[in-house]
Amino acid sequence: MGIIGRLAVVCLLFALGGCGGSDGGTGSASLPATGFTPTPVHTSTLSPTTSPTPTLGVPADGPWTAGAVLPAEPQFQGDPVRGRDILLNGAYMSCGLPYKLWANPLLRGYLDGGFGLPAHAPTIPGRTGHNADMPYYLMAFTTREGVEVFNANCLTCHGGTFDGQLIIGLGNGAVDFTDGVGGGAPSTGIPDNVLDLVGLDAGEKREFNKLLGRFRVAGPATAMRTVGLNPAEQLALALMQHHDRDTLAWSDAELFPWPVIKDAAGNVIQDARVTSDPPPWWRVHKKNALFYNGMARGDHRGTMEYATSVCVDDIDQAYQVDEWFKDIQAFINTIHAPHYTRAIDRTLAAQGHALFMQNCAGCHGTYADDPDDDAHDTYPNLLIPIDLIGTDPAVAAAGVFYAPQLVDWYNSTFYGQVTPLRPADPFPGYMPPPLDGIWATAPYLHNGSVPTVDLVLNSHARPAVWKRVDYDTTHFDEDAMGWPWVAVPYAQADAPPNEQRFIYDTSYVSQSNSGHTFGDHLSDAERRAVIEYLKTL
Repeated sequence: MGIIGRLAVVCLLFALGGCGGSDGGTGSASLPATGFTPTPVHTSTLSPTTSPTPTLGVPADGPWTAGAVLPAEPQFQGDPVRGRDILLNGAYMSCGLPYKLWANPLLRGYLDGGFGLPAHAPTIPGRTGHNADMPYYLMAFTTREGVEVFNANCLTCHGGTFDGQLIIGLGNGAVDFTDGVGGGAPSTGIPDNVLDLVGLDAGEKREFNKLLGRFRVAGPATAMRTVGLNPAEQLALALMQHHDRDTLAWSDAELFPWPVIKDAAGNVIQDARVTSDPPPWWRVHKKNALFYNGMARGDHRGTMEYATSVCVDDIDQAYQVDEWFKDIQAFINTIHAPHYTRAIDRTLAAQGHALFMQNCAGCHGTYADDPDDDAHDTYPNLLIPIDLIGTDPAVAAAGVFYAPQLVDWYNSTFYGQVTPLRPADPFPGYMPPPLDGIWATAPYLHNGSVPTVDLVLNSHARPAVWKRVDYDTTHFDEDAMGWPWVAVPYAQADAPPNEQRFIYDTSYVSQSNSGHTFGDHLSDAERRAVIEYLKTL
């Protein structure tokens, strides 16, 4: 049950008990490459002759030769120390639930874990004020209206655990968004007299009802089919639907219809949900363009602050959040991949290095022997055409083959002036990511459809329907590099209700596990050697 649903039950219990207030569907996996007629949306800003520069030890010919280099653009140089403090203690989320609810021991015990993450999650040493004892993914702050609130923060999606240890910047593949952002907010609200019972004053009630209203909008739009799937794209669309693009003023009513996605035959795909796997922040300092499809250009901070704009309803507030994100982005740029903490077979890794250079480095870059020596790494910043890479096309097609008007909407807003979107520049595709710390980032591909690296390198063995054995991050398959998993012999829709949300079904739109067949020619022993080498990154 989500946070608002839990709170509704608590308020009902208070009302019944007379307690006083506290002091304190299956679609086609073949989407756009599939049958949409490509129409130019944005004029390319890249030179048509832009191509990869040869790297010593990398073959001249390979998939990388079809890629286009995405050039670097100027980045604002903020204060990373201040940025870390703002990230962990700041007010960039703009609104939240009244902190008084969290401060009440009875309510806290019931609300803990209602944001899609496990109850009693780790805290972060050094956080200040009310945040000292908050789970890492929650943050207490004071709104510009002077109300003390708490809300989820960026680490909900970009803070994860490996071997039981919290890693800031690791994409979190265990968040439960199956009830959507806000956890299934009630459609009718909670009466004032019930909120009185939990001790909320007029300002706190306004904050509560404001966030409740946003959750009503975001919840249905962002409900994912499987634990771990991330609704970032869906949330972005929901925020566009309800914010005026010139003033950012909020509208409870939709300002335009939800975009329609069709299959190759032109039929509308019902209940199409676009999803992706949250990437680790330590890739950011190497990448010239953000997102899997490389569409976020310019300064990197704009799209990230847009993701926190649920309650940013005017330009002045957007400017304030932008100032904070200048420093937050500076901190993110300092994050580097952690070191692999388990045993590495160095002899096997050396064999894997040679194979990696011949088969992988042209797209994913080269890496110094010292994992801390990023200065001697290379990363080509390539965009690879979607038809060549062959992975699920939904994310690459967003804003190109469907809903191009939403790219224009975003680019005309405050956020688009900071970080413009160019999803077809020079063509739709995906950026092969840097592979630093890849061992920590399962599941794989941009949509989390493949549970292990071994299966990334062997497309023929990928399961059509599967689930993790458990969500204990000390249970790690060192040989296959990923989380232990089991194949499921039936479709997700046919599974028992209590099992469905843990099942990944690759037949749904945006969830295909196709493509990236570049390791299929390797033998089992060669794949094992490459995996051992990847542990050194």
